[in-house]
Amino acid sequence: MRARGYRAEVVLMALVTALCVMAPAAHAADRELVFDVQPVTLEGRTLVPLRPIFEWLGAKVVYDDGHLSAFRSEEAAVPLVELWLGSAEAKVAGAPYRLDVAPQLLSDRLFVPLRFVAESFGVWVEAQGRQMKLSLPQEEIEAVMAIPPHPQSLLGKMWAVAVRYYDLVEVPEVTSTTPHWDLYSPARQEEIAQDVGSDAPSIVEAHWGGRGVAGIRVLDSHLSVAEGVGWMHVRVVYSGGEAGTDEIDCVLEPAGWRIDIVKTQPDVVEPVVGPVEPVELDDIGPQTDTPG
Repeated sequence: MRARGYRAEVVLMALVTALCVMAPAAHAADRELVFDVQPVTLEGRTLVPLRPIFEWLGAKVVYDDGHLSAFRSEEAAVPLVELWLGSAEAKVAGAPYRLDVAPQLLSDRLFVPLRFVAESFGVWVEAQGRQMKLSLPQEEIEAVMAIPPHPQSLLGKMWAVAVRYYDLVEVPEVTSTTPHWDLYSPARQEEIAQDVGSDAPSIVEAHWGGRGVAGIRVLDSHLSVAEGVGWMHVRVVYSGGEAGTDEIDCVLEPAGWRIDIVKTQPDVVEPVVGPVEPVELDDIGPQTDTPG
């Protein structure tokens, strides 16, 4: 009986750790690119929410009644980029430019074309299969991100489940009393219930989101329609500045995508080793023999 009780305690501790999205010890870079609202692909072009991309670029943004002006720095007096909501017309350093896709409002957020904005600020944009790499060599920053799917595609719906997992979106008209528990696959729910007990759904809800997530960046994702499975690698930055990377395995159930397994890899900070001060044996304190 003790063995099962001990096992249940261990499993519960592991579950609570995952549900609370425990923050690793490492701190993210000051300019880590993450999104609280995820990028999308529309008309074959990648659109990203305005604020995260310009913050990553270190730019100043002024928005006034549909007119967006982006300055290279806080000190700059002349905008480097000008955009207008719903218009394909733009300006780069004062010169006119025509966009392939216009800035638009999605989920009450202003989205802008990623490649145009990034390249206007000197970022190298390189497609790498399912991913793209953004590099700003002169400032020694870069970010790899998955090319986002269309929101209504099967892959896009799997991304949506991850966004809900990190509590980055309020799900409207939630009718279930256990919305977070419902994100798990039936097989995973059964495993948790067997180890934790019949109160597993309420335990999950009670311990969910103990540490807030500032944003995520999907590094890579893939699905197999034939097998009904998919996976995502997700960069996570927490509200306190710490960061880590999650591996999420999903399974396609009749009700939609459900999460099967989440493995978290926190960032590791190398310990700072300073000079070792010599000490006298008497300074260590009383010594006691340890029973062998």
